[in-house]
Amino acid sequence: MASWRRATLLLLPLLAGRAEAQVDPSGPWRTLHTAHFRIHFRPAYRDVALLEAREAERSYALLAGELHPPRGVVDLTLGDDVDAANGFTTVFPTSRITIFATPPAGDHGLLFFDSWLRLVTTHELTHVFHLDRTRGIWNALQHVFGRAPGLFPNEYQPSWAIEGLATYYESRFTNGGRVRSSFHTQVLAADRAAGASRSPWDALLFTRWADGIVPYAYGSRFLHSLAGVAGDSVVPRLVEATSGQLIPFRVGRQVARVAPGHTLATEWIRGTRPAPGSDGRQPPVQIIDSLLRTEPVPRASPDGRRVAYVRDDGKGASELRVREAATFRVVARHRVNGGVDYDWVGDTLVVAQLDYVTRWRIRSDLYRWVPGKSWRRSTRGARLVAPAGGGGRLAAVALGPAAATPTRPVPPGPPGAVWDDVALSPDGRWVAGSRKTSRGELWFVADPTGFPQVYRWSDRGRAEPLTAEPLGARAPAPLPDGTLVYVTLGAHGWELRHAAPLAGGATAPVAFPEPLPFASAPAVSVRETGYSSWPSLRPHFWIPVYADAGPTGQFYGAFTAGTDAVGRFAYGADAYVSGRPFRAAGDFALVATGLGNPTLDLSGWASWADLLPPAGAPAVTLSELDEYAALGASLVGRRWRSVASVRLAAELERTSYAAIPDTALTPLCPACATRNLVGGSVTLTLSRLVLGALSVSPEQGVSWSVTYRRRDEPSATRWSNELRSRLAWYVRAPGLGGFGHSVLAVRVAAGGSSGPLGTLFRVGGVAPQGVSVYFAPSLSATRAYPIRGYPSGELAGERAAVGTIEYRAPLALVGRALGHLPLGVDKLWVNAFADAGDAWAPGAAPRLTRLRSTGLELAGDVALSYDFQLAVRLGVAQPLATAPSGAARRPQFYAALGSDF
Repeated sequence: MASWRRATLLLLPLLAGRAEAQVDPSGPWRTLHTAHFRIHFRPAYRDVALLEAREAERSYALLAGELHPPRGVVDLTLGDDVDAANGFTTVFPTSRITIFATPPAGDHGLLFFDSWLRLVTTHELTHVFHLDRTRGIWNALQHVFGRAPGLFPNEYQPSWAIEGLATYYESRFTNGGRVRSSFHTQVLAADRAAGASRSPWDALLFTRWADGIVPYAYGSRFLHSLAGVAGDSVVPRLVEATSGQLIPFRVGRQVARVAPGHTLATEWIRGTRPAPGSDGRQPPVQIIDSLLRTEPVPRASPDGRRVAYVRDDGKGASELRVREAATFRVVARHRVNGGVDYDWVGDTLVVAQLDYVTRWRIRSDLYRWVPGKSWRRSTRGARLVAPAGGGGRLAAVALGPAAATPTRPVPPGPPGAVWDDVALSPDGRWVAGSRKTSRGELWFVADPTGFPQVYRWSDRGRAEPLTAEPLGARAPAPLPDGTLVYVTLGAHGWELRHAAPLAGGATAPVAFPEPLPFASAPAVSVRETGYSSWPSLRPHFWIPVYADAGPTGQFYGAFTAGTDAVGRFAYGADAYVSGRPFRAAGDFALVATGLGNPTLDLSGWASWADLLPPAGAPAVTLSELDEYAALGASLVGRRWRSVASVRLAAELERTSYAAIPDTALTPLCPACATRNLVGGSVTLTLSRLVLGALSVSPEQGVSWSVTYRRRDEPSATRWSNELRSRLAWYVRAPGLGGFGHSVLAVRVAAGGSSGPLGTLFRVGGVAPQGVSVYFAPSLSATRAYPIRGYPSGELAGERAAVGTIEYRAPLALVGRALGHLPLGVDKLWVNAFADAGDAWAPGAAPRLTRLRSTGLELAGDVALSYDFQLAVRLGVAQPLATAPSGAARRPQFYAALGSDF
């Protein structure tokens, strides 16, 4: 029965973590009820919620005209806790959407919209229509088991099918959308130019560039092209076909069925391989930096002597770099967070970047940096992005729910207008939505030809192109000598380039299309109430479970779990019953975040185990009943790369025994008396780690935790104290190159207990005992300390210490599926390690190399069901010391999940 207990405890962090990543569940929330939605919001942005109600019903009506409507009411949570634009959708355990109301700033893929709420709502609601749809055997199974995970066939589709469909409809039902934007055209054209175009089996969420952009770009362009040659109705027919297929991973067969005469292979090539967009007129260029994963927007200082840009190669922390404009030599650098933008005000760089201001909220604030000198924070929680300098003055864009407005006075615009960027003229007197050069010319980026290029607004009232990059040019920074620095895309990332502009008059003027008309969403009927967790929290599925405890009982039962729409509660529970003998067991775990900070957790279980018959009574079946309950509270503090937490817990455990047939146990088993234990614990965790998109492990920083636990037996004088601690340290190490940095990782772990109820610590094995971050293990549980190459628990004692040193080196950035299978390999690396440790009794002298081993592991991230990432290790460990059990010192081969630490 312990396996189902572990499943319950492991599912809870998943559900609670999903909620925690979205909105702050504490404080007052309200709900708007419409015909198809429950829209949850905070009173502070009620007007935005009312607008969202209209946009949601508009999107629902349009999608319902093409796709089968989802079952039940959709929960839509409108959050404003993160200064970034995003949305999330799940159909398990109910259909629910979370939308960050903050409009996008600096995201080229998302900037092409007529209304941010309209775009993101249409995209996320498409996921609900698509993923909720079930037919055939899947529909029959859901009628029996409810909305159980794993019973939604379209969730098995590759990410390009899921995200591509949503991107296709966001572009079909709005005046914007990424099918129309030039950024995805750049991504596809860059792959084609390098001969690296993705197939349907590789256009997935792999780490290699362009990682998370790939499924959206390839999937939406394929569906757009397919609809163009086979008619708009082919897309809904494809959704219906995949919703009922018995083998849910298949894609290509259904394309051929719904579009006779067309195949996935041929239509994929037609739709996803645009030709570069230039005729070769671009002057010679100098590449300043390349292989970057974030756009390195250049900013020239007012005197034109220095150029600043953000450098993110995915191998570690991003940094802001400053180069001399004459030689492009790096003269200063500073580590930065995410969501970075910047500009010069005199000799100072004003930097906007994201960071946590509370456990739940991430805000964009301003910092001031004199390159090579001081760095200081200027604001806290100000929500300012896109800083722009001119004439010694500063302007920025202030974010709000579905709003982005300049901090400088601007002419009134249409209601709901969103500013992405502002620019001050060199004398500080004028504000523009684009960028002016030091000579007062207006330079801007536009894509009338399908690829973005840099243009200059001439005195003759027309736009003249300044670049003709085959894959487009963005973010121009003019230099005093008349040249410019700009960015473009390559097959492996962004590039920072330097070139002269096109000669004036060399090209014909460019005409720009008129903007499409925007029609407001129609009014809808709404009813407002306070927020209630129950409709989304109640059980919506069950899974049958079974546990065999031998003669003690054959247990049958059911498991369920859930969380509410805003993430205040997450729970998992199962119940078992044995008919003969009649016995009951079960597990329950609950996480409550309604207070914001701390998080409360409550867990408990009752579990039966079969024991050996008492001596002298072989016909007696002896059973043990373990009952456990714990209540904990966790306080968490966060910054961009660091976390600090403390958890306090109270615990209660009861152990009792029963016999079949009913027999007095005292004479047969003197040790089988009922035992009650009470206790408490405190755990402190501190970490500060640096990780990049291409990192094979944390590559800089430290993580440390310490736990103290006290146990007492109220009916006796027995007690115990337990102290455990773990320290992990990571540092970048020399290596042979590769896609990431090599890392040297060191771990030291130790534990000790005292008292009549002292806990045993077990040393040996491949991986430590899994312990949920929310729930403490049983008070009587052992603690495991790994030493690879030896059996688990080779040593046991009330004192234990182990140490590990591990060298981790990148091997290959694969990013490909295995043929046409829904399996793939993302990246691979090698771990060379040495382990040592001992367990001993109080008063004995430790021998810290009593067990020692060395070995090698092939580790990697593999993809299951196309996009589900799983870390695995295949290793061999050679014992270097003879085990106390006398086992031969032979190499041990093993497989394990995750990293050892």
